[in-house]
Amino acid sequence: MALWLKKIQRRNPLSETQEKWYLTQEKSGSVGMKDISREIEGRSALSPGDVQSVLSNLVEVLPVFLKLGQTVNLEGFGTFRISVSSEGAATAKELNARYVKGVKMLFLPSPELKRSLEDITFEIPAETPETPETPTT
Repeated sequence: MALWLKKIQRRNPLSETQEKWYLTQEKSGSVGMKDISREIEGRSALSPGDVQSVLSNLVEVLPVFLKLGQTVNLEGFGTFRISVSSEGAATAKELNARYVKGVKMLFLPSPELKRSLEDITFEIPAETPETPETPTT
């Protein structure tokens, strides 16, 4: 099974006249919890409803632990943690929670998960339409 790629043209943000071609993943759709539940059901003794319930509960409890400042390690899958960015203050005394600019949830895949993607292959269709990158607003 190969990952399909497509060609896109991008402008260099530092030079309005320079453009280059790049390869990017050709999206082939998406899967949801029901799809994943059915796939896991075929590999276990659980019903799709049982698997879906476990996944739904994971989605509910994961933020609880992250909000407590804990790192969540799902062995064989990866680690979730929170990252906070803030503005700088002139002194430590004036620094408070109002200086927080943003909060992100970070995911670091496990070594096993990374290794499972090492054998990925790529294909470019013979007649790939050339797609200029659409500017984001």
